[in-house]
Amino acid sequence: MSICSTGAPDPKTSLRVLDAKWDGKSVFDVAEVAEIFEVTPWAIYEAIKRGELGAVKIGRLRKIPRHVIERKLVVA
Repeated sequence: MSICSTGAPDPKTSLRVLDAKWDGKSVFDVAEVAEIFEVTPWAIYEAIKRGELGAVKIGRLRKIPRHVIERKLVVA
């Protein structure tokens, strides 16, 4: 592991988990994650609240890192 490692999967060696539509995005908002999981934004907020989905709080916004979404999709 290099000193600059972020803990996120290497995009060159990892399998495609998300649709190509989401290429280039490293952080997603609640509405985008709801679209990916085909649930309501409310369900995503509740998953964040229960600790089932990791998110970063920026003021009133919640941002979900790509690696969190990919990990959830692989496990699901």
